[in-house]
Amino acid sequence: MTLRTQRNANAPTLKDLARIAGVSPITASRALHRPELVAEATRLRVAQAVEQSGYVPNSLAGGLTSRQTRLVAAIVPSVGHSLFSDMLDALIHTLAAQRYETTLGISSYDPEHEETWLAAMLSRRPDGIVLTGTEHTARTRRLLVNADVPVVELWDYQPHPLDMVVGFSQEDAGRAAFRHLAACGYRRPAILRADDSRAARRALGFTRAAAEAGAPVPAQIVFSEAIPQSGRGRDALSALRAQAPEADAVFCSSDALAQGVLSHAHALGLRMPEEFGVLGFGDQALALDAWPALSTVRVDGAAIGRLGAEALIARMAGGVAAAAQDMGFEVVGRGSTRGHQDAR
Repeated sequence: MTLRTQRNANAPTLKDLARIAGVSPITASRALHRPELVAEATRLRVAQAVEQSGYVPNSLAGGLTSRQTRLVAAIVPSVGHSLFSDMLDALIHTLAAQRYETTLGISSYDPEHEETWLAAMLSRRPDGIVLTGTEHTARTRRLLVNADVPVVELWDYQPHPLDMVVGFSQEDAGRAAFRHLAACGYRRPAILRADDSRAARRALGFTRAAAEAGAPVPAQIVFSEAIPQSGRGRDALSALRAQAPEADAVFCSSDALAQGVLSHAHALGLRMPEEFGVLGFGDQALALDAWPALSTVRVDGAAIGRLGAEALIARMAGGVAAAAQDMGFEVVGRGSTRGHQDAR
């Protein structure tokens, strides 16, 4: 059942909130909009009622002559990765062409931060919501049900989304990565990844593919997404060499990480791709400039952003859009894995 079919026309009102809190509607309104006029105990009761009911305060109440705000609220984990930047750029430009403004939030890979951001954004009554990924807190889901606005989830894919989804299967991408390295003749490929949930699902697909092939369980080096990007590849490869010196290839959770691995592998004197293979993720612009040129899993972030915006625009205009669009991915073999010429 999608979010759209779950939505209830009887979403919590101010009167409902007041009843749950045991106060009058005007007192509930003051607690939300003029808290300095209300006793602390009353403010706490109203806040608890908001949490319990999923009520969304309307910070624009009385200030609009139309229900439309021409505002879309979008959140991404980070703008430090160009994959998300490409997706976001296409999303914003496609929305702007139809006179929608986009307000942006950064979740830093934290579902609870996404929840806090969403509650704040819904009080501004956006016409649409854009989320990155399909993993959300229970309160986030409840807020979206009560808000009754179109929602599109980008980057991940599942056949039964909240409302609409445009993305690809992270686990299938991981499976394809293992199969590429195995086809190139590597026998003990390992995983170097950040600790976010999407990289974890790719790693799950990778390890499952290894099990299906009867290969050894791949070693994994996991680091925090919060640490600076500089030095990640060096530190991750050093940790791998200490923990699993027999590893002969790595699947990295991003091209940026893979480029750092390539640089440190050169410093260690590893011959690539004969002695050691490197596979990235994302097919970013600098992948071709690496030496050797970086093999990678290509994802069309710009297409995901554009199609997500188009689906949202259709629904905000009262039309229909496909509930689930699987954009897929492509493994691109280059010089950093065996059997591929070093393309320049």
